Amino acid sequence: MPKIKCLCNFIILLGDIPSVNQLNIISDVEFFKFFENDNCNVGEIYHAMKIVVKCPNCGRLHVFWDGYDKPQRIYKLEE
Repeated sequence: MPKIKCLCNFIILLGDIPSVNQLNIISDVEFFKFFENDNCNVGEIYHAMKIVVKCPNCGRLHVFWDGYDKPQRIYKLEE
């Protein structure tokens, strides 16, 4: 996913790796499941994370709860 268009019409570029506009989130419960055994793998943790893209223009968060192939949920900051 090289770019997405925010509702504010700003084009968010995601081509750089690592991307300054991409955040990765995981719940505490899911995170600590990886440490219940000794087979903790950074790649598996990364794969389990949800992708969040922050618009540098308006601050909206585009959360891909079900992966890039599903529509993202967009959250706007309350003012």
